[in-house]
Amino acid sequence: MLTSWRPDQRLALDGVAAVLVLVLAAGASLSALRGAAPWLWIVSVIALIGLAVCVALRRIRPFAALPVASACMLALVALPDLPGGVPPVLLPFTAIYPVLLYSVIAYTDHQVLPVACGLIGSALVVARMVVSFPGAGAPPVVLGAVAVASVLSAWALGRYRRIRVSYVRALEENAERAEQLRQEQVRAAIAEERRLIAREIHDVAAHSLAVVLTQADTARVLFDRDPARAREMLSTALDVGRDAMQEMRGMLGVLRSGDDPVSGEQERDLDSLVGSFRQAGADVELRSSGTRHDLGTAERHAVYRVVQESVTNALKHVGPEVRCRIFLVWEPQRLTVIVTDDGPGTADDLTARGGYGLVGMAERMRQIGGRFVVRSEPGAGTTVRAEFELGER
Repeated sequence: MLTSWRPDQRLALDGVAAVLVLVLAAGASLSALRGAAPWLWIVSVIALIGLAVCVALRRIRPFAALPVASACMLALVALPDLPGGVPPVLLPFTAIYPVLLYSVIAYTDHQVLPVACGLIGSALVVARMVVSFPGAGAPPVVLGAVAVASVLSAWALGRYRRIRVSYVRALEENAERAEQLRQEQVRAAIAEERRLIAREIHDVAAHSLAVVLTQADTARVLFDRDPARAREMLSTALDVGRDAMQEMRGMLGVLRSGDDPVSGEQERDLDSLVGSFRQAGADVELRSSGTRHDLGTAERHAVYRVVQESVTNALKHVGPEVRCRIFLVWEPQRLTVIVTDDGPGTADDLTARGGYGLVGMAERMRQIGGRFVVRSEPGAGTTVRAEFELGER
């Protein structure tokens, strides 16, 4: 969350932390300065304020804060002992320095310089302890070990944070690229389905116009000799024209040329489609209820595509042992197509994140004003449901 914050937000957060550090360190450290010379007290307070400012800048200017913090630490190392024989470099607020080393390693590309500064500083602190406590062997060694351990800990934590952030960013970039690719493929699937619909519009228009022209031309020839027959032919031409207009209104959404679709009478013959699946070894059954109505070209193609893609998906994802049931529910003003399988199912919302075949089916149903839903549950198989209103015939 913090990596997404703006620089001013990070500065505000670290500024609050710096104030807290300043208040807490002042209470814990300045008591040791009682009785010290004024200049020694002033230099120590300046070093404390300098380290607190570095805490405020540690995320937005980490590399600039390092030399300031190092200068403050060097000043504390060089100062004479405080009253009671305590070197200023051992005041509690000097524990801020490893935090600043961590910040430089975590937020910049510099790795060697901050570690080198920390190790050199550790060596200087040990040397200062030897000067202040000559003959005391154990305390300087212990302090040196603690100082080196703090530097190495800052380096390890900083590296871990940097690697983790880089890993998360790589995952986000990969996810973004994958989503872009998925959207492009979905758009391609929709465009392909629209090209198929556009070709079907062409087929409907060409067939209907041929019938209309033939009937009108014959009616013109028979108009004087057989007016009743001529009127009948003109009536047929009008009916064909109206049906063609109604079918094309359901498909007019695109006007693009593309690859030839799978067309012909076999495409609209569900019995032949089910038979082809059975010949492949699949257990597929077609059931119909209600009074069957004549469908337009767009609706016939949509029903065929829904059944074809649904059963194909079941065979592809479950296997030839899957059982598929196809239900056509005819109502006076509605047709509902339901395709179910007994596969393992999934908890994902396949309508929102389905494959490109599902995208094509959804687009086709949208073009004819229908509804398309896919539901799947673990252990309950998958159900594809498509329904659309039947217009006046």
